[in-house]
This record gives sequence, C-alpha cells and structure tokens, in this order.
Amino acid sequence: MMYHPRGFALIISVIITSVVLAVGIALIDIAYKQVLLSSSAKNSQVAFYNADSGLECALYWDQKFNAFDYNAPLPATSLSCDLQQISVNPPSSYSTNQSGGTRVTTFNIPCPGSGYSSTITIYKQNSGTTDLYSNGYSTCDSASPSRIERGLKANY
Repeated sequence: MMYHPRGFALIISVIITSVVLAVGIALIDIAYKQVLLSSSAKNSQVAFYNADSGLECALYWDQKFNAFDYNAPLPATSLSCDLQQISVNPPSSYSTNQSGGTRVTTFNIPCPGSGYSSTITIYKQNSGTTDLYSNGYSTCDSASPSRIERGLKANY
C-alpha cells in the first residue's frame, strides 16, 4: 500500500496564512492603541498649557495691578488674558464674592470661537494670603467626550 499525500501544501499554506494574519492584526491593534495614547497625551499637554496660561494671567493681574485684593474695587472694565478680553462690567465671564474675610474671584478665559480654554478662581484673604486655582481644558467644547481637564494651584 502506497501513501500519496494530497492537499498537504494547501493545509500548510492555510496555517501559515492564519499565523501571518494573526500577527498582522496584533500589530495593527498595538499601533492603534499607541495612536490613542499619544493623542491623549497631546490633549493633556494642551489642557496643562491652558491651565498654566490662566494661572500666569491671574498672577500678572494680581502682582502688577493688585486686581483681586480684598479691599480693592473691581478692575476698571476688563482684563486681558491670552489675547482675550475678559469683561468685568457686565460680568459675562467674571464674578466676585466677598464674605467671611475671603474675596473669591472667578473668571474664564474665552476661546476665540465659543467656550472657555481655562477657568481661574482666586481666593484672597483679608490677611493678604492668596490661593490661585486654574483649570485648563484641551478643547473649548464642554460636551466633547475627549475633553481633558488639568489644574494648577499657587499659594503666596
């Protein structure tokens, strides 16, 4: 009895093709996850820079013009941050509240279109100590599921 293997090459080629396909799909999956990770890191960096920009703006106005002092009146008409005007009167994106020895001032730095790139809150004590909180956002669209928020704090 003679044995004649038939179709052996077809089975081997199907197995090899399956292995190559599985490796290819795994590599594509890894590359896709790396793209998502790098995109998230980029958005996080944008949010951090917006928070830093807001913090620097508040520091500038407080140190240079004493704009948020407990006993000082509101700034004249507007603040200028990141080439954006923040209107004080009427307070569309600016508010202040003074009670219990603390003046709390909050303002938003608007985006060129709509929305806000950062929100800054200043807690100024009547003793002179200051706490600044700045939250930056990666996108101006508050409804975006990929929006990332980063915050910074300064005390002096």
